[in-house]
Order: sequence, then C-alpha cells, then structure tokens
Amino acid sequence: MGHKALTSASGFRRTSWPNHPSIKMGGKGPRQVLQASAATKGPRRLTEVPAETSQHQAMEKITATINANLLQCCVCSGPLTPPLFQCTKGHVSCSRCCPADGYLDDEVECLMCDEPETATRFRAMEHILVGMRMPCPFRQHGCAKMIPYASVQAHKASCVHAPCHCPISGCTGYGSKPLREHIRQDHPGVVRTIISPHCLTPLRMHAHEQARMVRLGDSDGSPEFLVIVGQYKQLGRMLSVVRLVDESVVEQDFKHRIEVVGNAGVLSLSGETLDAERLKEPYKASPFLFVPNETWDSPEGIRVFIELK
Repeated sequence: MGHKALTSASGFRRTSWPNHPSIKMGGKGPRQVLQASAATKGPRRLTEVPAETSQHQAMEKITATINANLLQCCVCSGPLTPPLFQCTKGHVSCSRCCPADGYLDDEVECLMCDEPETATRFRAMEHILVGMRMPCPFRQHGCAKMIPYASVQAHKASCVHAPCHCPISGCTGYGSKPLREHIRQDHPGVVRTIISPHCLTPLRMHAHEQARMVRLGDSDGSPEFLVIVGQYKQLGRMLSVVRLVDESVVEQDFKHRIEVVGNAGVLSLSGETLDAERLKEPYKASPFLFVPNETWDSPEGIRVFIELK
C-alpha cells in the first residue's frame, strides 16, 4: 500500500500511513508523544510513545529522608510555610515572618541580616514543599495518613490518634480514648463517690489522694466529675473540677463549689465546670483552690465539701 515521507523544517523525517487503523494522525483520543531516535545514521526518525507512559513518568515519586532542621525558618525556627523568601546570604524566611506588603513585589527585607538586605521569593523551595508528603507524627498510635508538609501542624491538632494527657499526677498519658474511659480502666484505685445535686456534700479525702471521681446521682447515665488534686510548687495543693464527657454525653452546663475546712478557717472556690473529653495538651488547672500543706497533710484526713448543680 502507498505511503509518503514527510520532512519537517528541523530535519526530522516521518513516514505517513494513510488510513492505517492503528495510527491516528489527529482528532480526538489519547495524545501520543513523539521522541527522536538516534539509533541509526541519517535523518532521525520519530517514535510514537503512548500518552500513558509519559503520564506515568510525570507522576513518578521518590522517598527520601531529610534533616528536619533544613525545613525550618531561619527567623522563627518554625516549619517553612509558603510564601518563602531568601536573601543572597541564604537566609530563608517563612510567611509568618515576612510583612504582607512585600508579597505584591515578591521582595521583603531580610530579618536575619545585620545590614539591610533584600530577600526575594523562593519559588523553587515552595514547589518542593507543596509536593512533599510526610507520615503523621502519631503513626505509632495508628494514624496511617500522609500529610502535606504545610498542613502537619493543623493535622496534629485534630488527629484522633494523638496521644492524650491525663490530669492525674504521675500518669504518663494514654492512647486516644475519652478521659472518662481512661480513668475507669487505668486508674482503678481512684475512689468513686455518689452525691446529690444542689447539696454541699462532704468528701473525706486523704493526703495521698490525687483524684476523686464524683457522680451526680446513682443512675447509669448520671454526669460524672473528677476532682483533681495537683501539686502547687512546694507550698501546697491545688484542687480543680472537670466534667468527664465523651461523644454520647449531652451538652449541659454545670457549676461547682468546693470548700476545704482547716484549722485556719474555710477555703472556698466556685465557678463554671469545664468539660474534659480528650486532653491534647498537659492539664492546667484554671481556676483552682489553693490548699496549704499544713491543711492538706493532716493525718486525720481532709474535710472537702463539694456542690454540683
């Protein structure tokens, strides 16, 4: 059958096959990539490569390790987040450390240089960061997600696999589950007391107690609270109250009042009760009732009164 040779202005030579069923010279359908072949002498011929092969090469990924310090801003030492700027001395600044007015001109003043120095957009590094993915920092706790580098901090704040902190002194933390479940399973020694609402009820606590669970009513669905005894420097204890909740607990506002009776008189604290489901950060009592060591270390026990409503 007939064919004819086509020669382009660049010197490439290609054979045209009219009406050939397996070769499309135009129109719709998958694109084909033409590559020059230099295997033979004379005019180089074009070889047709399926578009799928070209796309596969473009999507090729590599796995590498890098020193995390190299991905920190030179100014704030935080993770690099675009837009990025770099001066001629190599100082790289992140979006948090660059004035917003400089984005329009792609130039800002370097905050690391002793003398005035212009820093320009570091787009090459921005493209690298956009394409970077890293494992979740909590992968050892069960999270299998690969996170864009710029979104790692936001993911850490919301990851359900993040380890939780326990407000009881000496507890090293636990896996992701409600605090109420953790107290029940991992702190069986915590004393549980049932009280009635709107009643100032006495709790006879001992100096070694670090927490006391309080249930408002004796039914299975009754609200549960935790009285936390923390160390305040070397001067005494600080008492605070949180409500233990999980996904099944109905949102409800509670107020509490704590009183501690000592030889010097009555110490009292009242306020709103905070809900505690999962503590992603170490517990910080606020507000709290300060009890001096002289009162708390009584060998007869401590007379603590609590009211919940």
